Order: sequence, then structure tokens, then C-alpha cells
Amino acid sequence: MKKAFIVILILFVILAILFVGRRAMLRRSGGAIEVQTETVGRRNIAQVVTAFGRLSPEIEINISTKVIGQIEAIYVVEGDTVERGDTLVKIEQTRYIASLNSAQASLRSARTQVDRVQVNLNVAMETFRKTEAMFEKNLVSEDALIRARTQVELLDAELASARDGVERARAVVDEARDNLDQTILTAPVSGVVVKLDAEAGENVITGTTNVPGSSIMIIAQLEAMEAVVDVDEADVVDLEVGQEAKIEVDAFPNRPLIGKVAKIANRASLQSIGGQQTVANFEVRIAVQEPHERIRPGMSCSAEIEVARADSVIAVPIQAVVSAQLPPEEAEQAPGGTRMGASRRPSEAVFVVEDGVAVQKLVQTGIADDRYIEIKSGLDGGEKVVIGRYRALRELKDGDRIREEAPIAGRGAWDVRPN
Repeated sequence: MKKAFIVILILFVILAILFVGRRAMLRRSGGAIEVQTETVGRRNIAQVVTAFGRLSPEIEINISTKVIGQIEAIYVVEGDTVERGDTLVKIEQTRYIASLNSAQASLRSARTQVDRVQVNLNVAMETFRKTEAMFEKNLVSEDALIRARTQVELLDAELASARDGVERARAVVDEARDNLDQTILTAPVSGVVVKLDAEAGENVITGTTNVPGSSIMIIAQLEAMEAVVDVDEADVVDLEVGQEAKIEVDAFPNRPLIGKVAKIANRASLQSIGGQQTVANFEVRIAVQEPHERIRPGMSCSAEIEVARADSVIAVPIQAVVSAQLPPEEAEQAPGGTRMGASRRPSEAVFVVEDGVAVQKLVQTGIADDRYIEIKSGLDGGEKVVIGRYRALRELKDGDRIREEAPIAGRGAWDVRPN
């Protein structure tokens, strides 16, 4: 095993020596490196953030019940269009009718109690007035006057309690009536029944979404759709409400939709991938401007959100921009270069063809799309820059002699072209 490793190491060293020697011989012999080039021109650049997600209605309402019971009837099927106020579901009412009747009987009893106490209080007040008049004429004792007054006070307190009883009984009636009303479910908005989760004969319960038996159906307004996508934490800082987006629905690849960013989540959703690695994504909602009738909630989609744009700017293919190691004093003066102590920091550069020689030009870059990058300084336009191939660019040095490959069909000098 050790011998095999030594043999491989020796072969690697030999190949490296041969490669360096061949390159040195090529330079001494005046040989040229074959490269691909493109003429620098102006272009419209749109920088986009790409995200993936699904379509969802802007308004989607989960129809559930506030009471427990068995579904007696469902008056719609999945896909039906309903108007606000249409009856959707009826839940068995027997127990709720009985509860309402009992509550109403208790209310009647409480009111009767108020009437009885009121009569007794009226009698007691009349007795007190007579006793008070007789006491002033010294016809009754003070004890009799006190007893009459006490009776009035007791009955007055009893009347207040009876009236409170009426209010409590009325509240029970209102609750029982509301529960009975909840057995008939109507559409809160106009829309389409996009999902039906229950059938007649099933029991429904109160609860939150995703609890079995708590959701009966979902109504959505399909004329107002949005794309709900996840955006990486590195890209979400570039997003703002109102930015335009192009939405591609997987089911309709040749019919892009236009949208605008409507909402950006303030908090990331964390997803664990492969052990301890965690990805933080932010939910972004993009309102679709003109949805067509065939798109449906839940369809997969991708969105390209335009975050920056530069029109008629000098640009080069992205692969043409390379890193260049410069001495600190030069890096400090280079476009896009900065000095960090005595260390060397790469600056961005391109190779320009001048009399068959690759000349490194330091550049300052701006925004980029999927193919081109803006050049803010360092190029004037009209130059020929080296764009490939990858191996040639990786090995290319300032001052190397180069030979241009035959131009690719359809590629050459260009001016402002839309994306």
C-alpha cells in the first residue's frame, strides 16, 4: 500500500514537471494559447433573485364549526362556485334545540321570580310607609318601624339578585341560540370550494386546523392568486415590497405570469439538512397580476424577482472576470481593490487582447444577470476580452501570447439588447 502511494506521488510530480516545462518551452518558442474572445459592448442588465414555491390564493378560508355534532347534510361538492351567504353544511340540531328550549324555560322562571319579588317589595314598601306614619303619631314602637324598614331592604336585595339571575339566564339563552345557529354553516365569502374534508354522517369537532374533524372544507378566491416562495437569507436582504417578478408555473412552462412582491416574512423558517446543517429561508408572497383561469392552488412554480437594473451599460460575460493577485500598493489603487494591512487581496480583472497578447485590465464590477456582469470602470467598450475556455483562463497570465479560436456562430460584436 505504501509503495503504491509512493509510485502515485512520483507520477504526479513528473506530470507537474512536464506541464510546467511544456508551458515554459511554449513561451520561449513564441507559442500561443488558444482562447475564445468576445467584443465588449453595452447591454441591459437585470439582476434577479430566483426562488421556488407554490401557487396559493390570496384569500383562502377554512370552513370549520364552533359546535360538536354529526353532519346531517353537505350542500356543495368540491369545485362548486358559491356566493357569500349560501348554505354549505347542516349539523344535527336536536341537542341544540333542546338546550335552547331549556335555557328559555330558565329565563322565563327567572323573570317570574323577579315579578314575585317585585310584588313583595311593593307590599313591603307600602307597609313601611304606613308604619312610618304611625310611628310619627306614636301609634307604633320604634322596633316595628325597624322591622318594616329591614323587610324592604331584604326584598330590595333579593330583587337585585333576581334581576342578575335574569341576565345570566338571558346570556345562557343567547349562547344556546348561537350554538343552534352554528349548526347551519354559510359561505363567508364568494369563491370556489377547493377542498372538501368531510362527508355527511361524519362527526365534526371544534379545534384548530389540521386536527381531524375540525376542518370541513376550504373556500378560495381563485381570481386573486399569489406565489408563495422561499428565499435564501443571503438574497432576502435585496428584496423590497413592490419589486416586479416573473413567475413560471411548472404546468405551463410557456406562459409566464407577471407579479409583484406583496409580503416578505420578518422571521426565517429553519430547516435542518443532513445532521447539524441548517438552512434559513424567508417566505415571500408575490401577488399575480393577471392569473389565467387554468392555474390552480398548489401548483409548483419558480419566481425571478428583479432586484436591480442597469440599462445600456458596458458588460462582459461573467466568466471573463477573474481574480488577480497584486502588490498591496497596487491593489489599493485598483478598481474594486482594497488594502488590508500588508496582505494581498485579489482584485477583479479581465484579459484584453492587444496585438495577440493577453493584457490584464483591472475592473470594477456592478450587478449581474445569469450571463453578463456590469463593468463600472476599467473598460471603454469595443475591446476584445478573453471569455474562455475555462482551462485557458485559469492558466492565462498577463503578457501571454494568445490565438483566437474561430468565432462561435451567432456571436460577435453586439450592442444594447434586451434580456
